[in-house]
Amino acid sequence: MKRKLMTWTLICSVLLLMLPAHAEAASEKVTLKVLDLSQDLFDKRFGNAFTAKYPNIQIKVIPIQKGKSLLWGDDLRKLEDKEKPDLLVPDQRSLDEYVAEGKLVDLGPYTAQSKSIKLANLNQNIVNSMKVNGKLYTLSPTFMVNGLFYNKTLFDKYKIKYPKNEMSWAEVMELAAEFKEKAGSPGFQYNNDLFSLAASDIAGSYNLTFQDKNKGGKNITFNTKEWKSIFDMVVKAAKKEAITTKNKAFLAGDAAMTVGNPLFFIGFKMENIKFEWGVVSEPVNPAHPISSAYGANHMFGISTESKHADAAWKFIEFVNSDDFAKGYMKDGELGSGLPTNECCKKWGNKVDLSGLYKLAPVKEKYDSNIPNINELVYKEGSAAFTSVLKGTQSLDSMLDSLQKKAQSELDKAWAKKGK
Repeated sequence: MKRKLMTWTLICSVLLLMLPAHAEAASEKVTLKVLDLSQDLFDKRFGNAFTAKYPNIQIKVIPIQKGKSLLWGDDLRKLEDKEKPDLLVPDQRSLDEYVAEGKLVDLGPYTAQSKSIKLANLNQNIVNSMKVNGKLYTLSPTFMVNGLFYNKTLFDKYKIKYPKNEMSWAEVMELAAEFKEKAGSPGFQYNNDLFSLAASDIAGSYNLTFQDKNKGGKNITFNTKEWKSIFDMVVKAAKKEAITTKNKAFLAGDAAMTVGNPLFFIGFKMENIKFEWGVVSEPVNPAHPISSAYGANHMFGISTESKHADAAWKFIEFVNSDDFAKGYMKDGELGSGLPTNECCKKWGNKVDLSGLYKLAPVKEKYDSNIPNINELVYKEGSAAFTSVLKGTQSLDSMLDSLQKKAQSELDKAWAKKGK
């Protein structure tokens, strides 16, 4: 009996030695630190649901909001270095930098052993967008994407075919014009001025920028055939009165289609709309369909300096699980984006959201050294494009003038940098 007892004690000792050195005891109380906007907002999004399941793990938020302003760049990194959070939240622009600096733990060993999540059940477009050198250092429970929302009731009334996934912008503008012709009301609503529609939404779907950022960012590219074709498309649709910029025209049932991100779902609940609606993927460049939205919305990773790595993984695992996604979808507001977990692709158990999972986001390289002249471009461009729509200036003249003004402003910005 004594020999059996000694043998069993030895086996238990060996098994204990095989456990990870950083494993948290089941009953140990742990506090994880994370940088976010505020404790209240974090708890509403993630914390309350997590601590309900893991009451021994508390999450303390180090706020990055000071008054009405947010900490960014160097100021944010200084706070991070000071507080040493267990959970790091890089964005798509800074992810590569965090990995290169050795700040993030490779999640591969954790995902391989997880019983709560399977990578195959997560949106592969988002998962792949977070990989660095083939490895995952972060997982995001939600992602941002744009979609083409449409009023089924109106389409049925006028016997017009519904929009479909991966339509080109030209097809959407043609459909909007058809709706105007048959129904007498605009087929498409846009929430901003029409210069922004062309320069932001449509150009974004084409991965087109007015600065050649991939070549150093020293040249403006407005006066090109690619840009002209986009503006020309919008001008033709506007002249047919197929587009309206009236606020909430779609939610009021006065326009048949609009483009929006998941924040739009909050509007559906607040406005208590009566019509039936559907949503498909955002319009695309047919030659290279991409999402113009920025993708992963909360990229949580484990700090290599954390003393509570296992507890941090429990959080990441939980917010990417089926249970979290189902609870999140039940709320219906989707203010943080769509759930990355693909367990439930229906809104209110009836509206199919699968089209919003089709497109992969572009992983944009960000260079903080390149001057930002967006404010001038949108101010000048909006005024100039209005004159084109009124017929007081030609499109060629507008593009030529905007090219020169923007280039002059960019040259000045580079000169201030001494380059």
